[in-house]
Parts: sequence; structure tokens; C-alpha cells
Amino acid sequence: MRESLFTRHERLFLLLFLLLGISWSGCKEPQKSPAVNFEEHPLYRQYQFSNDEKTIELGVPTPWATVSHLVEVMKRDEILTEDLHRMGYTVKFYPFLKGDEINYFLKKGALEGTIMGDVPTLKMAAEGSVTVFSLFHKGSVSLVSRDVYRVQDLRRKRIAFPSGSIAHFYLLELLKENNMSLRDIRPVPMDTRDMFEAIEQRKLDALTTFEPMATVYTRLDPTLHTINRSYSTYGFLSMRKEYAARHPRAIQALIEAQFRAVAWLQESDRHINRASRWVNEESAKVMPLPLGNYISVLDSLCAEDLLSNVEAYETVMDREILADDGALRKEFEFLRREGAIPRDKTWDDVRANIDTRLLSRVLKSRRPAASRILP
Repeated sequence: MRESLFTRHERLFLLLFLLLGISWSGCKEPQKSPAVNFEEHPLYRQYQFSNDEKTIELGVPTPWATVSHLVEVMKRDEILTEDLHRMGYTVKFYPFLKGDEINYFLKKGALEGTIMGDVPTLKMAAEGSVTVFSLFHKGSVSLVSRDVYRVQDLRRKRIAFPSGSIAHFYLLELLKENNMSLRDIRPVPMDTRDMFEAIEQRKLDALTTFEPMATVYTRLDPTLHTINRSYSTYGFLSMRKEYAARHPRAIQALIEAQFRAVAWLQESDRHINRASRWVNEESAKVMPLPLGNYISVLDSLCAEDLLSNVEAYETVMDREILADDGALRKEFEFLRREGAIPRDKTWDDVRANIDTRLLSRVLKSRRPAASRILP
């Protein structure tokens, strides 16, 4: 009897202790997640960034259909090399897994700029960290699965996405269109390069990522298929705000090289194929997958994504990027509602950091296609 009474007292004490614990924890400041140190990432710790302001170091998500093609052509553009050399500059491109990781190095001042997607660009522009100078492309992201065939059947499924990327936003938007949210699925934040192994091992039910990897995964395993694909994603050339203010001539040279690269790729399918092989070589530094076996996939995605002429770039900028009712504004508002961008930031904050003057100057000059692309 005494043992039973002691047990009741013990339980009362334990309950009181738990209640006090809950009360104390409610008075504490919320715990913050530990900061991620991407300098220790196996890929990025290999990078030796320069302290020379005349070395323009740009981060680019890799592989990224069409953007990777344009970057590889720019690397081999002798006109760009000569233009920059006359001004005392050089340029170097670093492959990254996704935009949020590029933003980390931008904020630390290790990178001068980036060519990356709309979600990480909007985040940086909203807080005034970068100036956005040029629309680089309009591309695509895809949702891939083995056993799921309709978006509405994703409930309670394990879905991977590269956190903070355009593919992350695409998934959020796709779920909302189908009356769902992340609470209705089992979200799995994951680097793109780890997704294929995970879905092969049945650790995932679906994945979403930017092209070309989504399509390549369906070629590597024919039992995988694309459920949905969106062409409403953008790539932008942005520079750290303080750097951009000091080096406009060098930035204009980069934009000129961008459009020479576009023209060079549009000249022939052979040029696109050459660029696809360069993309494969660069991607091998990031993605341990046989992209070289799928050059035709890279070719077709690049051909689809290239905007056909200069007028198309101007139209997209006016109607989709800069317009108050355009696609980028709608994307910004969605990200703010989802908490990806602070609520106190406005579309005017973003617009204030989009400077199209250099882009307009380049588009009006109608520079000819580069004829001196290194092999």
C-alpha cells in the first residue's frame, strides 16, 4: 500500500516538473537553427576565391539547361577575354548545386556576382544585396516519379526538392494549384545530385528539380516519368550591389558576351551539340552521373529554351519581369506569403534593384555573333 502511495506521489511530482518545464520553455527565446557553413562543403572547400577586385568570380547552378550552355560558350569567347583584358579584368565561373548556396558566398563577398534562378535572385534583390542586370534565359523545372501519375495523388508522398531553389518554389506553387501544401506531403529537402540514388532505393516517391537532370533521370531509369513540367522559370545575371556600382563597363562586357553566346548557339545545331559536350565536362565536377550518354537530351532542352531573338528578350523583360502584374511580381508575392521572403519587403524593394540600362544598351547595339569561340 505504501509502495502504491509513493508511486502516486512520484507521478504527481513528475507531472509538476513537466508543467514547470513547459512554462519555462515558453518564456525562453526560440532556439535558432545553427548557421550552415558552406565553406566546409566537399565541393566548395576546393574553391580558392581571389581577393583581386578585377577578378570577376561568378557562381552558377550546374548543370542547368541552357544557362550552362551559355556560360560554357562565354568561357570560350575570345572577344570577352580581350574586352575584359583591355580593362584589366578576368572572369571565372564556379559551379554550384543551387542558388541559396551561391547567396551564402555572395553575402560573404567571395563572389562578385551570379547567374541563378528567380527564387534566390528575388531574395537577394528584396534585401538590397544585389543589382539584377540581365535576363539570361527562360527555362524549365520538372516533377518526376515512378508510381505517381497525377499531381493530386502526391498526398502523403515523399517528395524531394533542392531547398531554396526554383524547384522548391515550383513545388509549392504546384501543390497550391491542386489545393495542397507542404503539410499534405512528406517533404524531403535534398541536393539534386543525391536524388537519383534515393528514388532508386525507394526512399522517395517523387522529386522535383531543374532541367536537364529531371529529364536525364527518366533516361537513366525508364520506369521514371515526368508528371509535370513548367517553363515559367527565369535565370538572371546579378552582381553584388556595391561591386556593380564600381564596375559597370565590365558588367556590360559580360552582357554583350551573353548575347553573342545566344547568337552563336542559334547559328547551328552543331554549335549546340558542341556546347552540350562542354556542359557535360563541367557538370562532371558536380554531378557523378553519365551526362555524356545523354548529349541529345542536353541539345533538345537547349534548343527549346533559347529565346528566338532579341525582341523576345525585350518582351519578356517588359511583360513578365518588370510589369507590376507580371509573372515575377506574382512569384514574389507568393514567396512572401509562404515566408520565403520577409513580410516587410515589397515589390518596390525588388524593382529598385533591377537595372536594365546596360541590357537595353546592349540590345540596341545589335552586336554580331562571336566568330572566335575557342574549341
